[in-house]
Amino acid sequence: MPMMRTSSHTVQHCGRKWHGLMVGFGLVTLGLGIFYTANWQALQQLPTLAREIDVQHHAPWTPLDQVSPNFIRALIATEDRSFYRNWGISFQGMARAAWVDLHTGQFTQGGSTLTQQLIRDLLLSTAKTITRKVSGILLSVMATILYTKTQLLTMYVNEVYLGDHAYGIGQASIQYFGVPPRQLTLPEASLLAGLPQAPSLYDPLVHYHLAKDRQRQVLDSMVQDGQISLQQAHQIFEAPLHFANAVHQSLR
Repeated sequence: MPMMRTSSHTVQHCGRKWHGLMVGFGLVTLGLGIFYTANWQALQQLPTLAREIDVQHHAPWTPLDQVSPNFIRALIATEDRSFYRNWGISFQGMARAAWVDLHTGQFTQGGSTLTQQLIRDLLLSTAKTITRKVSGILLSVMATILYTKTQLLTMYVNEVYLGDHAYGIGQASIQYFGVPPRQLTLPEASLLAGLPQAPSLYDPLVHYHLAKDRQRQVLDSMVQDGQISLQQAHQIFEAPLHFANAVHQSLR
């Protein structure tokens, strides 16, 4: 008899636990459904919002096939190596960022993919809060469902701020080097690909040596990604940069 009472108690406990899990799952599903409904229309406005940034800053809209592959390769190797494979988020990047955040007690690390950066720039604030981070994750997954990788990358390279009042690769390539983006060399492209992380800090016309340090990090990422060799990275780093503004030629 005692064994029967214990068995009955166990069954009741498991039943309550299962019921609680089902209620929790239902609430999460409901919450996701509400979030989806509330933000789907905003996501459909992403291309319009990206173009509005270019119009606002008198920057040209540049189709992806008019951007040098050198820049695309350098950007993806540095900012989001799994871009073409991921669902808008990187579990490895988020885990690394969470580890650092836990040890510092602050939201110091982003772990953001290109898609998350795009969502942050166009739909969210830059505040480092848990609410903003969760929203960014969910919106990035939704954006990956709604848009192709080509569409997402096109929006990103056109809206991203690259320092010196330059928005998008079209404006930045002209402003820094006096050439359209399709003509960017690998030395030029690797310098520009390092700017999104901190465009004012790495502005080569203001902080040339910091920009070169960042360029070295970009080239290291390309080596790690198997795109170039160590010898090529050294040659690219040492190659002279010819800035459009003659005032800055002395920086070389």
